[in-house]
Amino acid sequence: MRYDIWKFVGLILVAAVFGYTTEHVLLSMLVASIAIIGWQVYRLNLLYLWAENPKTNPMPEVSGQLHSLYRSINRTNAKNSKRKRQLSAYLTQFRKAVSALPDAIVLVDDHGKIEWANKNANTVLGIRWPEDSNVRFGDLIRYPEVNRLLEKANSKKPPPELGVIVNSTSNNEQTISFKCIRYTKTLRMVIARDVSRLVKVNQMQSDFVANVSHELKTPLTVLKGYVEILRDNPDLPLKFAKPLEQMNLQSIRMELIVGDLLYLARLEDSDNISPHEPVNITNLLNTIVDAVGPLIEEKRHKLELEIDYSLILSGASTELHSAFSNLITNAINYTPDNGVIKVRWRSEQHNGKACAVFSVTDNGYGIASQHLERLTQRFYRVDTDRSREGGGTGLGLAIVKHVLQRHAAELEIKSQEEEGSVFKCLFPQGQIVSTKQQTSALIS
Repeated sequence: MRYDIWKFVGLILVAAVFGYTTEHVLLSMLVASIAIIGWQVYRLNLLYLWAENPKTNPMPEVSGQLHSLYRSINRTNAKNSKRKRQLSAYLTQFRKAVSALPDAIVLVDDHGKIEWANKNANTVLGIRWPEDSNVRFGDLIRYPEVNRLLEKANSKKPPPELGVIVNSTSNNEQTISFKCIRYTKTLRMVIARDVSRLVKVNQMQSDFVANVSHELKTPLTVLKGYVEILRDNPDLPLKFAKPLEQMNLQSIRMELIVGDLLYLARLEDSDNISPHEPVNITNLLNTIVDAVGPLIEEKRHKLELEIDYSLILSGASTELHSAFSNLITNAINYTPDNGVIKVRWRSEQHNGKACAVFSVTDNGYGIASQHLERLTQRFYRVDTDRSREGGGTGLGLAIVKHVLQRHAAELEIKSQEEEGSVFKCLFPQGQIVSTKQQTSALIS
């Protein structure tokens, strides 16, 4: 910069001296200034042409500040070129990796138009890239559930992940799982997977369990009947008394397992949906408490009830009875003698939303954190010996989970070893019929 300033000052002084000798000082300085400005404009134009297309227009030979500017732009262009090559390589690797995935992946903008799709999108969804570029996703995928999924993902505060499973309209035997996540500020990523085989396997498993359970029911009834006859026989030798007693207990346990399996199969049958009607939870809980009364007395537990008797729920009474009874019975069985069982039915705020909450709290053995996620799996037991002693089938929480799913509710489990557990059934506002805040507290 200094070099340019001194050069311009020198030119102006030379023009001033020349003007002094010709008695036209101002005119000479004006002409020199215009010449300097014209020369600078010419040099800036060369810089502009070179910056527009460095490959075609070679960098001109200049000095001073413009030379520094040329060099700075040249370094920036070199860095940008290197970065562009790296990004291009990363993009190529990303597309290869995405193409290798078994899922169909489609990027959709905020207007619902397809920005990009991998090869499997053609196999699973029939979307071809780049032929379907800028085509509306909803025009090619005509599932109302999927379109609603995209609308939710396009909201101001979308959930981290949204998903839905639909049956193909073109192929009755095909089932597709859709997930949608916010990819960037303007793009959403739709991930689709053909889950037909998984659905069939699950259905086959459910059918197998239901059929086997049904076939076992009659033989078990016959076996149990003969065992009872033998036990009641006065001429029975004493040495057979204990084996027959064990056989009777095991037959009862097997009968309970078969009953729970058949009930679970009915819950999993999406075509077998019980009609919902207003359910008086107070009466339902009184029925359960009466049923478990002998077990409470046997273990000398203290049962505390806190019930909002005006809070009415819309649902299937028999299913809710099964779910709540399982939770209360589990709390009684897995709490040492002289324990405290607290049963609550009230309205609470959960994640900023009002919901009806049924909770069972105990001060029993508690459950280690690594078991919590698997508690609702069939036959999963934290402590096998203790579960068998309590007469459990290992299906109670699986039944609870399916009942709650059929009521659009959630199961929340909190537990700590040696301190007890809390099981909460969270029913959404839409399932509540009455919400008057009147609470009764009963202790038995």
